Amino acid sequence: MNRASVLAGAHHFVARDNTFITANTVTHIHNNNYRNRTSSDGIIPLMPNPSNRFTGRTEVITKLKRYFSNADDSARKRKFFLLHGMGGIGKTQICLKCV
Repeated sequence: MNRASVLAGAHHFVARDNTFITANTVTHIHNNNYRNRTSSDGIIPLMPNPSNRFTGRTEVITKLKRYFSNADDSARKRKFFLLHGMGGIGKTQICLKCV
C-alpha cells in the first residue's frame, strides 16, 4: 500500500497551528521552532470515473464549470462551492463530471 506524506522533503518553512486536508484525511502539524513536529500520513485514493448511467443535471454542471474556470477573475484566488443534499441524489457524480 502506498502512503503519502504531507510536505515530504520540505525544508526552511514554518507552519503554525495549521490544518492540511489531503484526500479525505485531516493532518495536523504542530511546529515549535522546528521541534516536536507530528503528522499523520494519508492514503491518496484513486478517483472513480463518472458513471455512464448518470444523466441530467446539465444546468448544475454548467454552472460549476463556469464558476471554477472563470478566466475573467483579475486576481486568481481559491474558490469554494458547497454542494449538499440527501444521499443518493448525485452529488458525487456531479463533481466527477466537473473534473
